[in-house]
Amino acid sequence: MSTVLKRHPSTSSSSEDDDDGVDCPLSGAEALAACKQFASVTNTDTGLAMMMLQNNEWDLERAINAYQGLTNDKPKSKNRNQTSESDLKRIKSKESTTLTESKYDKTKVKARFKLLSWNIDGLDEQENTIEIRTRGVIDVIKREEPDAVFLQEVIPIAFDLIRNLLPEYDSYTGNTQGYFVVILTRRELLKVQNIEIIKYPGTNMERNLLIVHVYISL
Repeated sequence: MSTVLKRHPSTSSSSEDDDDGVDCPLSGAEALAACKQFASVTNTDTGLAMMMLQNNEWDLERAINAYQGLTNDKPKSKNRNQTSESDLKRIKSKESTTLTESKYDKTKVKARFKLLSWNIDGLDEQENTIEIRTRGVIDVIKREEPDAVFLQEVIPIAFDLIRNLLPEYDSYTGNTQGYFVVILTRRELLKVQNIEIIKYPGTNMERNLLIVHVYISL
């Protein structure tokens, strides 16, 4: 008998607390195989593969076409063999930069502050799929290098991976059981003053508001 991937049912009788996710029609092994095939064809990772497959009702061909449609909309990069004069100046400037220079100098901090918010949907029952998706999330965070990250629907096994594989971030949770929100702050840039957890009155699912007060370290 095949195992169906589905979300945990809500413990609340209120329709607002129900999470009417679409069940995966594949067994755990079939879902993993589909993720690997998507990743192989698109030269991506299984975390992104799972997200695209979920968004396309686990239809592999449709998911691949949807991903290729997204990438085809991006502007074409210029020929790498053609190096402009401005590129040469930028390369020389980088070469002259010492390794001891801080990544977050004052001009960079004032010019750009990156936030990332993501509902990572950690409610699948099978732990192997949770780990694959979480590692995909971690890969995106490492690639994008946001200064602060806001994650929703995190579960303990996912939080342990995030905390262990992203040591450059401090992590704060609204809870430690069930599913909860997580805020990550880049330790090198953000200094945390205090945190607040405000419980929502009348909630049947232990929902709360997590607030992290920080200041930017220049």
